[in-house]
Amino acid sequence: MNIRGYMAKRLVYVIITLFAIIIFNFFLFRVMPGDPTAVLVPKTGDQELKDIIINKFHLNDPWYVQLPTYIGQVFTLDFGISTGVKKYGDVREILPSPITNTLLLVGIGTTLAIWMGVALGRAAAWKRGKATDTVGMGFALTFYSMPTFLFALVILMVFGGWLGWFPLNGAHGKLPFDPSPPDYDKMSILQKITSRGYHLVMPVIAFTIEMMAEYAIIMRNALTDVLTEDYITTARAKGISNKRILHDHAMRNAMLPVVTVAAISVGWVLGGDIMVEIVFSYEGLGLLTWDAVNKRDYPVLQAVFLLMAVGVLLANFVADIIYVYLDPRVSV
Repeated sequence: MNIRGYMAKRLVYVIITLFAIIIFNFFLFRVMPGDPTAVLVPKTGDQELKDIIINKFHLNDPWYVQLPTYIGQVFTLDFGISTGVKKYGDVREILPSPITNTLLLVGIGTTLAIWMGVALGRAAAWKRGKATDTVGMGFALTFYSMPTFLFALVILMVFGGWLGWFPLNGAHGKLPFDPSPPDYDKMSILQKITSRGYHLVMPVIAFTIEMMAEYAIIMRNALTDVLTEDYITTARAKGISNKRILHDHAMRNAMLPVVTVAAISVGWVLGGDIMVEIVFSYEGLGLLTWDAVNKRDYPVLQAVFLLMAVGVLLANFVADIIYVYLDPRVSV
């Protein structure tokens, strides 16, 4: 099979899986016994809210009438009415800000984690059994085994509390060395970038180090196995330099497990690592999910679940493309 055929096949799988997820998301809260509004509306909801939910989701119609309507709403990004996070509010109005905040956090954090983790794992594998390996893997294992919230709390207490270098909460607003900053909407572009960057420092550090440890361990183990392969021994026997052996031969195969883990962990990543967002009160998808769970806001939870599922699908599709680049045998 050529590359185009392989990618077309993977795309068909993505589309089929997406429809399966949408259908599962549809039935998830409708197969439960009893009144559907008892699931979709919190106990504190009044009759007006119930009527809005019933009309919005066509709950009085048979499921085979509701399903096409729901699919149409999904593809028009109409996720319904919030029942708790923002009472009577359109879910579409709630999602943009948390999505933006989370994409900034996880985008910067994941990029740094992969780059630093791969570099640390590569150095440890190449210097296996030496001080670099011992210290590097000791560092990675320490943070890999440490609960995320614990490390995040230490950062918050030291740099946000005792030293007061960074803000304790929020995704934007406060500016460094400015006791009375203007409202975020009235800030200049440079002020907005500075404000967001200022609030991102501690969450990104916590997020990056926790994820970097996993990538470092995987990279070290994968590269250690690759360096014992026969073709590496053959390359050395041909007089190829260590630099070329590492970069042109070993790294391409050793990167495959890293790509796999990165794709699989996207669902967790898109949640912004709920613990990090809760500790730093960072208004992203993770904190929104936690708030929706506590308030039993099922329309918001359905929307977040669908977004995360689509993110995982797209990440795995991108991973398939990277596989072909790293190892053309995949498309054969």
